[in-house]
Amino acid sequence: MKTRAAIAFSADASFQIHEVDLAEPGPGEVRVKMQACGICRSDISALEGKETIEFPVVLGHEGAGLIDAVGKGVTGVKAGDPVVLSWTPACGQCLGCQRGEHQLCEQINMTTGSTGPLSMRGQSLDRFMGLGAFSEHVVVPEAMAVPVNSSLDPSLACLIGCGVTTGFGAAVNTAAIRWGESVVVFGCGGVGLAAIQGARVAGAARIIAVDPIQERRQAAIRVGASVALDAVGAVKQILADTRGGVDVAIECVGKPSTMLDAFNCLRAGGRSIVVGLPAYTDKIELPVIMLLREKSIKGSIYGSAKPHVDFQKIASLGENGQFDFEPLVDKTRHFSQINEGFAEMREGKLTRVVLTF
Repeated sequence: MKTRAAIAFSADASFQIHEVDLAEPGPGEVRVKMQACGICRSDISALEGKETIEFPVVLGHEGAGLIDAVGKGVTGVKAGDPVVLSWTPACGQCLGCQRGEHQLCEQINMTTGSTGPLSMRGQSLDRFMGLGAFSEHVVVPEAMAVPVNSSLDPSLACLIGCGVTTGFGAAVNTAAIRWGESVVVFGCGGVGLAAIQGARVAGAARIIAVDPIQERRQAAIRVGASVALDAVGAVKQILADTRGGVDVAIECVGKPSTMLDAFNCLRAGGRSIVVGLPAYTDKIELPVIMLLREKSIKGSIYGSAKPHVDFQKIASLGENGQFDFEPLVDKTRHFSQINEGFAEMREGKLTRVVLTF
């Protein structure tokens, strides 16, 4: 079929919206008519070379839509079902999936290269994270289109596909925050605000937010932070205010210096979770002796989530008011305004711009 997609032909060129060819869903695949897709910072990181992609490429992975058609053997969804896209293939065959750790599926790949259902004038188009959701329609494996029954507007529900699950899951799943614990979250973008809410839902007694941007600090207070600090001098103040450190520190910035700050905020026995996306060459140096104080540092990908379970749970929290999606979306724009949306996200002040179709 013919559809339209926003194509990046190089790292520094504007997106161009073109009519493209989309193959029919094959066995085990579904076609999704997109309703909304967030502009995630991972999309920007891909253009900056922090993720592997091949040009020309269709970016976009934080999407929600409706099942439009299904291929042979598909039994979990049918035409008309609302779904949120997941960027883990959850293949079910690799060791990660067999352990139930779908976020560690060995089939996760940022690039599809010259393979896949999307092409233009006979040239295959790469699809970021195997999705390429900056397109009016996508064809993906059934496991990557997760059914979510919810009254949430698609412009909010789409965030579950990446940012919300990544942050919320880092707090609830990876860190396994316990009732009454103290938590600091570094970085109050979309992922950080979701992590703050995850900490709140998990029962944290004190949640400290750290961000250099005042508007983000205000958003952090709105979603449940007890206090919001500027990044300058934050570590010293946190250690003083908590009498020696917090139980959990969650880093949502992706900078080695911030990862070290998060680790240094821990009490003896505390745990630090790295969520932010660093460059491939980034390194950190830790005072190893602190590991003998049972401080730990651990990475988190996709919030250690099981999408077919966690997506619906998070949507339900949104419906009953326990998770506030509204502060995570600063602006919605029509798909045709993708370049304006990327420009706004690159300025670094907005949490999320969502494209609607």
